[in-house]
Amino acid sequence: MKYTIKATYTTELSIEIEASNTTQAYLKTNDLHFTEFEQIKDSGILKVHDVTLSEANFTEEQLAFMKAYLTNVAVADKSVVKAFMLSEDDDEFYKDHSETYTGLADARGVWEDAKRFYKDGKA
Repeated sequence: MKYTIKATYTTELSIEIEASNTTQAYLKTNDLHFTEFEQIKDSGILKVHDVTLSEANFTEEQLAFMKAYLTNVAVADKSVVKAFMLSEDDDEFYKDHSETYTGLADARGVWEDAKRFYKDGKA
């Protein structure tokens, strides 16, 4: 499985500003480019704030289902829909997501029927 990791890297910087008060110093600082600041040594901090299943794990059809579900139903959030799409055991998925399982399973049924009805109409 591939995962998408979102993180923020924070580095503390400093600069000396001539100003008559803290408000003026703050306003002047906002007009500066970060390259004008000096980095404070050993201050880099990496904070991971989101780990999600990468959309590279899904077929185009699965991505289309997720988009349709999230646009029209959206009872379950995107991470739950992704887990549902990759689940190979409905009973296991139900244990962790009983409040959204029925709606997702119904939506999947509608999706599969729509594809079948479309295909049958083209035959």
